Amino acid sequence: MTKAELEHIQSMCHEWLRQPGVSNDSRMTISSSSALSRTVELKITGLVTFDDVLIRSVEDAETGSCYTKLIAQSGEAGEFFDTPLESIAPDTASPVKEPTKVLTATRDRYWGAMAHFADLSRRDVSEPDVANQLEMHSLLLGGLCQSQWENDSAPKFLLYTNRTLLGYSTLERTLSTQEKRGRFHPSEDYFEYAEFFVALPAAENECMEANVQEAYGLKVAGAEEARASYTELLVQLEALRLHLENEDGEPVDAVEIKLEDLSRYYDDEAERWLYVTLKSPADYEANNKTANR
Repeated sequence: MTKAELEHIQSMCHEWLRQPGVSNDSRMTISSSSALSRTVELKITGLVTFDDVLIRSVEDAETGSCYTKLIAQSGEAGEFFDTPLESIAPDTASPVKEPTKVLTATRDRYWGAMAHFADLSRRDVSEPDVANQLEMHSLLLGGLCQSQWENDSAPKFLLYTNRTLLGYSTLERTLSTQEKRGRFHPSEDYFEYAEFFVALPAAENECMEANVQEAYGLKVAGAEEARASYTELLVQLEALRLHLENEDGEPVDAVEIKLEDLSRYYDDEAERWLYVTLKSPADYEANNKTANR
């Protein structure tokens, strides 16, 4: 991609982000032309910080590169922060796509806490009330009670890398009709791969922090190294060929599979989580029927 092509894309992104009705997951296609050597599919992602700042990013749906960010306080027009050419991922035949569908445990805790803090800041509450509510929030974030995730009769989703069984989860938490998550119970063979699944969420977190700080116009030392490290881990993840089966050995069709090992970070062996986006909700129901036969 040339500098002129990047500026052409960013100009169209600016116009798009200013249009009424655009929202998270909105998509737009820029066709190839004299100004652009290839067709580019764009998507919008966004987040709201605890102090009500909206950050909207326009990303390349194929390569994952962020072309520009619009950062605005609630009710204000905001300011664009364009990504320089040297930070744009090169076009490749088989780009690595960063998983974006499922909230990871790290992000789930972070954004849940941020939303809670923002809510508290808008209320007229005393300091003891805030402390009590934060303590309760911390307990809620701690996870499920033992009886929920140690139910032997619940259907088990078995996670494999190639033909090696890594462990299972009952996917007891529902994020949406097709998105499930649950505590992950490792097999003995899992611990040969544990270092990788510990490193992956840590690298993702570091990458996210760098991206957010850069969105505010800050220079982040080691940001490129963090992104490169995370991309390398995603390539290794692809090579593991993670897949699910039910207890009868039948495949469970999943669009997205992600395993996070946060046991060291929280010093808690229960802090291993499996996230799955099923191709069809029927796959979850079918596994329920299999387990209850």
